Amino acid sequence: MDEHGRLIEAGAREAPRVRPPDPLRQMPTKDLVTELARKASALARKEVELAKAEVRADMRSSARMAGGLGVAGICALVTVQLLLVAVVFALAEGGVMPGWAAALLVAAVVLAVGTAAGLWGWAKRVRKPLDTTRRSVRENVRWAKERIA
Repeated sequence: MDEHGRLIEAGAREAPRVRPPDPLRQMPTKDLVTELARKASALARKEVELAKAEVRADMRSSARMAGGLGVAGICALVTVQLLLVAVVFALAEGGVMPGWAAALLVAAVVLAVGTAAGLWGWAKRVRKPLDTTRRSVRENVRWAKERIA
């Protein structure tokens, strides 16, 4: 290392670390209020963007839930139809099992599929709408109160 490099390095080690002055403390009140309004406006815009994004995600989740519940509803209707066919076979055949027993077995399978689809759809429901937005707003309000106090 040459002499110039050593001087720069020595100067860097010996230079006292001075904290730069806080620019907000040197601003006039009018400028502070303007800056606060600008930041509050930007924060509000960001919160609205967050809410919109969260609503879109919640809507997609609700659509999946509705789809699952729709499949469950269709399966329930088919199950009722098959159960009615089983009753008809039972009455028509007077105790001969093969026709209505087969219909009952198919109805049981359709009911199991419908139950599984309904439970899957129910699990996809939105439990806490706008949860991230609410948490963010609470944090921002708390932060603002701390700064004002």
